[in-house]
Amino acid sequence: MRARHWLLFAVACTSFWGCGANGDGPLAEVSEAVNCSQAPVGLSLFFQNGHATPLELLGDAPRFLQEIDLTESVPSPTDQGILPLIASNSVRALDWRGVQQVEEIWIPGLDGTFSRERYYRNARWMEASSAFSVVALDASGREVGSPLVARAGKDDQRTPQDDGFTRRFSARQIATGCASVGDCSGATFSTEALIQLRDALHPERDARVIPALASTLRLTFDQLPHQHYDVALTHAAASSVPFDYGFSVSLQPVAGPANHSFYVPGESASFRVTFKDGQGTRLYQPGALPAYNAVMSGQDQGGLRYLNLGLQTRLYYALKHRESNLLMVLSGPTDKLKTPSTVLDPNLLFGPQVPFATVAVDGFTAVGATIPSAAITFGGFSDPSLWDLPVSDVVTFTIPADAAPGTYVAAVKARREFAGEALNRAGSFDIQVGQVQHTSFVPKTACTSCHSEERTQFATILHGMADRRTCFGCHASLGIEPDNVLDIRVHTIHDRSDRFGANVHNCSNCHLATPASPARGLLPP
Repeated sequence: MRARHWLLFAVACTSFWGCGANGDGPLAEVSEAVNCSQAPVGLSLFFQNGHATPLELLGDAPRFLQEIDLTESVPSPTDQGILPLIASNSVRALDWRGVQQVEEIWIPGLDGTFSRERYYRNARWMEASSAFSVVALDASGREVGSPLVARAGKDDQRTPQDDGFTRRFSARQIATGCASVGDCSGATFSTEALIQLRDALHPERDARVIPALASTLRLTFDQLPHQHYDVALTHAAASSVPFDYGFSVSLQPVAGPANHSFYVPGESASFRVTFKDGQGTRLYQPGALPAYNAVMSGQDQGGLRYLNLGLQTRLYYALKHRESNLLMVLSGPTDKLKTPSTVLDPNLLFGPQVPFATVAVDGFTAVGATIPSAAITFGGFSDPSLWDLPVSDVVTFTIPADAAPGTYVAAVKARREFAGEALNRAGSFDIQVGQVQHTSFVPKTACTSCHSEERTQFATILHGMADRRTCFGCHASLGIEPDNVLDIRVHTIHDRSDRFGANVHNCSNCHLATPASPARGLLPP
């Protein structure tokens, strides 16, 4: 694999109702009685340097703003921090006073070079109360219908009026091709503004019908009042395609264990992954999933997404929800699950199964596999024909020889982007290994004491997975992404967020017992 593709691989792996507003402006309070007969559908908008992929909406269900992502990128000939971004026409009007660097991250590449990412926060526009508005325009440019509004609120304070659970406004500088940590001479530099709001909290309050006359959606951000972002829009009857909105993911063993009771170490366990829309219609017939090229080019009708190598995502800061790394893992026994100590050699990601955790190091087993395999996703750079191969909907694991007996949980996470809606969802299935007696997972953290509401629970946010047992298998430390490990990941998100309403240094807020070691992933106080 050529050097730039190894580096790309390293970066990629690190990678409801309402029918009108009452008032004169988009932020006016809504007081009409709910009167729509269809369940509302979330709308996902992604603008990169002012451009977005055209949307086709199905039917006339009311819509609410579920995901808004604005990114503005500016190259830089030299290492100037984010000054080229601040001076650019696209975001010059933002109030950059107070901006400061808050974090520096080094990412090793498989070609021996490093990427350096510097993140900036605290600019006045990042901190201030803000809102987004989307109006529909007809072919003559006239507004039609009522606007869609998402109140982003402030960076450091959540209120009941906020419309998005996740609010991330920041900027970054990326240096690619650094010779070593601390040496970016000869590197390539770029800067980027990141404006992100997602996980709608009030779809029943904020949804509006987008009229069939609309041919454009125009997004405005009140911190850039003289700028707008347009995306072309078409409409189709709901009956014109065989699928509907919504997304579910499930797993089923292809064949049971040979002894009809439990699997044994060394035996293969195969699972079929099934993807359905919200009405229970299969997106793909049993046997095969779409080729990588069909998904990435938009030819696939079902809307399933595969790992997006064109996005430089980063934990907390940048677009992780759009990464679309379709991943399956088998881990257990469930009574032994804990944060893995394994640091995974990234070369093992190309094997038939990835050992995220081992009995020798971690006390439990976790093996994983991507869909499509890494050999297809990354091998296509050297042999593009691989991207046209059908992808199997069956994943097979060989249970390691030292696997301990008990209950194992298989899990898969996926993303669907379909007709303007984007959803991350997951599924799980239990099997027995080595014995028929079930083993139980005992949580050591109280995550659901906060993540308990319908719009903030794990079944709705993040991967769309409520089964907390499934977190441990995927989240080991990667040699090219140390913060993938579960404890660092959770600490990082809550530490960086100024909206977390508790002291992140007080372990008892989340842990049911005092941890044995200091917290990892926290910035210095």
